[in-house]
Amino acid sequence: MTTPSAPVQVSPLVAHWLHHNRDYAVLVLDPHGIVQEWLGAAERILGHAPHEAVGRSVELVFTPEDRERRYHEYELKVAAEDAYSEDSRWHLRKDGTRIWVTGSVSPVRGADGAILGYVKVMRDMTDQRAKTERVEHEMVQLGEAREQTRVFLRKLGHEVRNPLAVLTNTAFILERLVTDERGRKAVKQLSNQLGILTNLADDLMDVNRLELGKVNLSKARIDFRELLEDVVEGMQQQAARKSIQLEALLPPTPLPVEADFSRMQQVCVNLIDNAIKYTPQGGSVWVKVSQEGNEVVCRIQDNGIGIFPPVLPKLFDLFTQAPQGQEMRGGGIGVGLALVRQLVELHGGTVQAKSPGIGKGAEFVFRLPSPEPDTMAGPSSAA
Repeated sequence: MTTPSAPVQVSPLVAHWLHHNRDYAVLVLDPHGIVQEWLGAAERILGHAPHEAVGRSVELVFTPEDRERRYHEYELKVAAEDAYSEDSRWHLRKDGTRIWVTGSVSPVRGADGAILGYVKVMRDMTDQRAKTERVEHEMVQLGEAREQTRVFLRKLGHEVRNPLAVLTNTAFILERLVTDERGRKAVKQLSNQLGILTNLADDLMDVNRLELGKVNLSKARIDFRELLEDVVEGMQQQAARKSIQLEALLPPTPLPVEADFSRMQQVCVNLIDNAIKYTPQGGSVWVKVSQEGNEVVCRIQDNGIGIFPPVLPKLFDLFTQAPQGQEMRGGGIGVGLALVRQLVELHGGTVQAKSPGIGKGAEFVFRLPSPEPDTMAGPSSAA
């Protein structure tokens, strides 16, 4: 055992800090890594009393595998050559337990620049390390759950579409065979519900393809007013069934965008359908579009049930539904808005939802970049 050298002289202020400090272990080492002083919270953190540690190599606190790698020598070498050494690693307590320690080693030099020793400062961060590992584990689990969801959606879409094809053909045949009014009404209801299920299956498949980046856009220059006119006209009958006034407020001049017509049509249908679903009998839905700077901005407003404020930040996540809308007939399962967000973002745009609160209606706004005149020449294709 090496004979300890004379204690390092410190100021009263530093001595007071070392005596009362409960967070940092301070080890004073000689040039060869032999412990000369065992200060601060060293005994509380590492378990060794000062007389058990002084005179022994600093490798005392390193794990067996780090001793084998000679890390206790390596950090002194780094400190000597680079002013200080800093790292986080597992260290060993007297009782054999491991603690996650973060700290640094700094050289102490004489007037001639020669190294007189080192000061190693350590802090026990085991609790924070455990929290970090728990978060990392949860992230892995979330990633696995997300992948399982993708697989489930893909299988569900295929499994649903196969019987739907048979049922749709059956409904088509029944439309031509049934002649009485009561039977025709039943077949029409059947066809309508099959249409809803088909759209749901398509949305599930689209969400899965978008998650995997397998959706291609066939972009072309379009006038967004014309697209909205077609969508609103096609949804008037759906609105009329609830006595909802569906109105399009469109500007007199063209609103050019570079977009996939069918995909943006899908976005508008989903948003207007959502507004109709969550607007009570006799309400109103307004569709507005305008040019704002270099963006075309579309707003779908309603005077329906509104949105619960805490739900707004995650409304476009998959399978999210506002609590107040879950009991409404035809409320869906929370796929449509997730699809809207992904398609709008794929076009380089943004989408957001606003609502003053429950019972005060809602507004969905999406923005698309509007190309300059010299960039609106013909169709293009983008992934």
